[in-house]
Amino acid sequence: MATRRQLRPMGLRPRGQAPVARIECSSGERHAWPYRLDRAKPVRPMPLVEEAPLDKAMAARQTGPLSRRR
Repeated sequence: MATRRQLRPMGLRPRGQAPVARIECSSGERHAWPYRLDRAKPVRPMPLVEEAPLDKAMAARQTGPLSRRR
């Protein structure tokens, strides 16, 4: 089993499966949702149609308001 954060470096995604359990820390402030590795699928690449607007939005966030430099 692995969390989403652990699946990503392995190149996997949960694939819509339900989490196996909810793991909480003793204070109850943090929790994790583990997923089964045998049901995980490879990460899908982002289509170019979605990549261009995302790149444009990231450029707008990185551009200074006064200097207009990235």
